[in-house]
Amino acid sequence: MKKTSYGNKKWNLRCCLCLLPSFLGIVVFFLVPYLRVLYYSLVNNQFQKKFVWFRNYQDVLQNEYFLLALKNSFWLILIGVPALMLLSLVLSLSLSFSMRRFRILQDLFVFPMMVPTAAIVVVWQNLFSGSESALPIYVLFVWKNLGICIILLTAALTTIDNSYYEAARLDGAGTIKLHLNISVPLVVPTFFFTLLLAVMNSFKIFKESFLFYEGKYPPEHSYTLQFYMNNNFLKFNYPSLASASIITSLLALVIVFAGLSLQRRVQS
Repeated sequence: MKKTSYGNKKWNLRCCLCLLPSFLGIVVFFLVPYLRVLYYSLVNNQFQKKFVWFRNYQDVLQNEYFLLALKNSFWLILIGVPALMLLSLVLSLSLSFSMRRFRILQDLFVFPMMVPTAAIVVVWQNLFSGSESALPIYVLFVWKNLGICIILLTAALTTIDNSYYEAARLDGAGTIKLHLNISVPLVVPTFFFTLLLAVMNSFKIFKESFLFYEGKYPPEHSYTLQFYMNNNFLKFNYPSLASASIITSLLALVIVFAGLSLQRRVQS
């Protein structure tokens, strides 16, 4: 027993040492900068540094451009993310049953991730010239993130034991019933992870929109949180930038916890 206990402690120590570089990286590159941003959100400016506590947050939440950016970001989540997930799930279900035959299609879906954003935007400007809506950005968001979603969902679908499908076919189940009763329930964890990844990526759809509209002030329908924070950065308005960043990070945290909670309810 003593040898076993000593061996477990030694193994745990090795695991902790292996995790130490990652932990230090989180502290240095995430925790410390985040605390610094939190500090700047509580002071009047970056020069005097007098504490005004939550006045910056109040100003940001009353700012019409921040509210516009927040509304547009939520519209992208409510429209772009469901469209992305539905299309990804349908294509993944199709690919999982014919993996070898359509292997090249999987490679094509990854292609958008390898193409430089500037090249994509040039094509988009020609396709959607004269567009007066946010449709080009929504389509670009779906097209650019489709590959990674398909990879994750297809990987989960290919791990399902084929005997489940064979037994269901013997009972007379068709393709739709196979997917609804076997495929979809078994990939719920991966689906929710992919959904959260898509939501987080929707907050980062900035450089594509910036290049598409060729400037830091796009039309109102495409003015998102990233534009608001970028413009405040260029104006050296760090308290407003910091406050908007903290609010955005808290919104993302709420979305993640809501998604995890919903996942537990669905699986239970």
